[in-house]
Amino acid sequence: MCIYLRKYNHGHGDPYTELYHAHFPKHRLSEDASLELMRALVVRYEGFEAPYIVRCYLNDRGREPEASGVLRITIEYPEPGVVRRYCGTDVQAWIDTVVDPDKFRRRT
Repeated sequence: MCIYLRKYNHGHGDPYTELYHAHFPKHRLSEDASLELMRALVVRYEGFEAPYIVRCYLNDRGREPEASGVLRITIEYPEPGVVRRYCGTDVQAWIDTVVDPDKFRRRT
């Protein structure tokens, strides 16, 4: 597994600053724990206050307070054999997991 955390710089210097990057065996982190880990990192580096953090965990069944989708998990497939789960806006966290070693970076 590969975990990555970066922050968007809003047009000041490099587009992104890498905040954290690490690799570890996938048996060390469950899928549920990995999702909460990403959310915790985004909350920490965005510097959210308690009222906004609560909004991040609310569902869309109501208007007050309005739910925030910042911590909603999105899934994509950046290359063959890999699934990426990510969340965030200006601070983005994602975890790439090799799900099919036979297709991952296969040399032709």
